[in-house]
Amino acid sequence: MNQRINNFFASPLFKIFLAIIIVFALYKFYLNYREIIQIKEQICRMNQEIELARERKLKLIEEIKNINDPEYIEEIARKELGLVKPGELLLIPVEDGAEDKDKDS
Repeated sequence: MNQRINNFFASPLFKIFLAIIIVFALYKFYLNYREIIQIKEQICRMNQEIELARERKLKLIEEIKNINDPEYIEEIARKELGLVKPGELLLIPVEDGAEDKDKDS
C-alpha cells in the first residue's frame, strides 16, 4: 500500500496536477494583490477629495459668517460688481498692452 502511495506522488501526472494548482494559486494571489493596490489608490484619492471638501466647507462657513456684515458686502460689491458710493469716481487703470495697440492703429 505504501508503495502505491509513493508511486502516486512520484508519478508525472501528480507533478503536473501539483504544478497546475501552484500556478493557479499564484495567479489568484497576483489578482488579489493588484486589487489591493487599486483599492489603496482609490482610498488615497478619496482622502484627497475629503481634504478639499473640508477646505471648501471652511471657506463657506467663513463666507456665511460674513454674509450680513456691511463692510464685507461693500467689499464684494466694489470688487466683483464694480459699484461705487455716490460722489466717488471709478478709475480703471489702462494696461501697457492696450496703449500699444491704440498707437499702432
